[in-house]
Amino acid sequence: MRREALGGGTGVFGTLARLVVDYTEPLAGPKYMVLKMPTSAPENKAVGLALGLYLREAQFFATMADQTPVDTVKCFYNDMDVENGEFILLIDEIRNMTVGDQTGGATVAQLETALVEFAKFHAAWWKNPDLQKLDWLPTNDSPANMVVVPEIMRNAMTVIEKDWADVIGPEAVALGNELAAQFESILTRVGEVAHTLCHGDARLENVFFNDDASRMKFIDFQLVIRATPAQDIAYLMGSSADTKTWDEHGLRLLHHYHDALVAAGVSDYTWDQFWYEFRLQALWGVVAPASMVASFDVGDENGKLLSRRWMERGWHIPVAINAREIL
Repeated sequence: MRREALGGGTGVFGTLARLVVDYTEPLAGPKYMVLKMPTSAPENKAVGLALGLYLREAQFFATMADQTPVDTVKCFYNDMDVENGEFILLIDEIRNMTVGDQTGGATVAQLETALVEFAKFHAAWWKNPDLQKLDWLPTNDSPANMVVVPEIMRNAMTVIEKDWADVIGPEAVALGNELAAQFESILTRVGEVAHTLCHGDARLENVFFNDDASRMKFIDFQLVIRATPAQDIAYLMGSSADTKTWDEHGLRLLHHYHDALVAAGVSDYTWDQFWYEFRLQALWGVVAPASMVASFDVGDENGKLLSRRWMERGWHIPVAINAREIL
């Protein structure tokens, strides 16, 4: 067996490496696997532990992946030392599909496929009472989030006002300051509409597509959460859809998702309710790029460019849809 570098190798919360395995018996196991461990950056790891990210992914693979009727990466080995905050995953290396290009932005075809797959994901766990029994699966208004996330947002605004105002514009900066002052209320409101299991990190770098984007596979479950399905949809659009794509196709794509959710069996969720929750989650969603640029080591030049694109996209949507109206 040998270990090789894989892509950038280090993400915000995890470290990846490729394992290439030779067996004494032909076809005894997978030749290529991905080793996933916590990040080596102390500040990032501390946040990951405080928010239970490593435990969430381990538990998803152990107890939920097989019950979720979408294509997810196969996990071969899963272990965690909760007390010491260490974990290890061995997962399949996806070699017949291509990871989405979040920096470049999603194509309309990719978004259409992703929205249908997210609808299946959300419908499978819709208002399932078992979700409330899982003490490792938080909601946005969990005690840890209520302590950590508002301070992240407030601290981020100092950096944004200084370094990012020319990127997102004065209207977005003003919205950010208004949000930061009441972020506990935002978390409480999104926690009140926690209808289902959400992926929680629904962006293009966490999905793979085939050549014509007709099929998709999910990876990375560190941020699974009980939430409104609008969280995943707002997060996907805010992180991965260019502003032009949103302006030209955004509303149609939202209807495409809602139609797919209804087709998957969800009959008690109106468009008006989804639209309200999408606007609310568009407000909540700015904390992700804000924290990325203000609190974390974003890594190499690609990480810096990704951060810029996420800031542009994530702050554009709440301004474009006048989400401030529901504050």
